[in-house]
Amino acid sequence: MPPERKLKNKIIHIPAEYAEVCARKNPKPYNVSYLTHEFFKSFASLQFYKSIRPGKAIGDAKVTDIRALQYKQGNLYFKLRFTDEWQLLPQRCDKRVSVKPIESLPNLHENRLKISSRKFKDLQQLKSTLPVDYRDYYDNVPHEDS
Repeated sequence: MPPERKLKNKIIHIPAEYAEVCARKNPKPYNVSYLTHEFFKSFASLQFYKSIRPGKAIGDAKVTDIRALQYKQGNLYFKLRFTDEWQLLPQRCDKRVSVKPIESLPNLHENRLKISSRKFKDLQQLKSTLPVDYRDYYDNVPHEDS
């Protein structure tokens, strides 16, 4: 059953409750991982390719035309249609960039991302409709100062 159908007639108070609703027991349980800002890494220092655009001239394929990418044995392949054969990306790989373990990459965000002060204000107004046990979560959402 798709998660959207499972959400029908369910009351969700905080984001963590989505995992409980979407997880299932049959036919096979979902393995749900709750991610924080520390999970996301910055790959800016690992740019092996200057661009993944398949063509360079006017009228050639653009990045938005790519339907599939495959990295295999040091080469990058692409498809413009799912039914096409894999084609080698015509860009040259920068050999000076060395592979690093993912643990050594810097975090993409140092702290939780902030929401706008307007969104925070709206959440505070909606908070009155929630049970008291959940209100503290919305008080601690990082937000920009107005």
